[in-house]
Amino acid sequence: MKQLTILLACCCLLAACNDGANESEERKDGFSETAKTPEDSLYKLVMEGHDIGMAKMGKLRGLQQQAQRSLDSLNKLSSSENKAQWQQTLMDIQEDLNYAEYSMNTWMEEFNSDSAKDNPELRLEYLKTEQDKVEKVKNNILSSIQRADSIFKK
Repeated sequence: MKQLTILLACCCLLAACNDGANESEERKDGFSETAKTPEDSLYKLVMEGHDIGMAKMGKLRGLQQQAQRSLDSLNKLSSSENKAQWQQTLMDIQEDLNYAEYSMNTWMEEFNSDSAKDNPELRLEYLKTEQDKVEKVKNNILSSIQRADSIFKK
């Protein structure tokens, strides 16, 4: 009886190990780490653009807060031409940062990783469009951060 239990446990263990191998070969998101198709390569490029932009979102939000604090402090000062110019600069920076955040959030909401997964031609077309979009989003984020950094480091 004891030997039968051990034999049964070994069989279950082997079966479990074998099932795990099949799962790793068949990813659920339509993307594999090693590009097997042009769609995989393009999907990877889209995700790299997304990841670069998302990595900067914490800094972007910090700069949004810094711009708001600066505007709040500036509003406490008496009016002058210099104040008005500085206030406009801060509002422009804040607008750039807000738009960059908005564009990333909008792109993420609209992106469909499963779009046309059964039609390679349509999927390639969709992913090319999404790559262009995410590249613009990433550039908006990076340029707005760069602009804000250049103002706040003065």
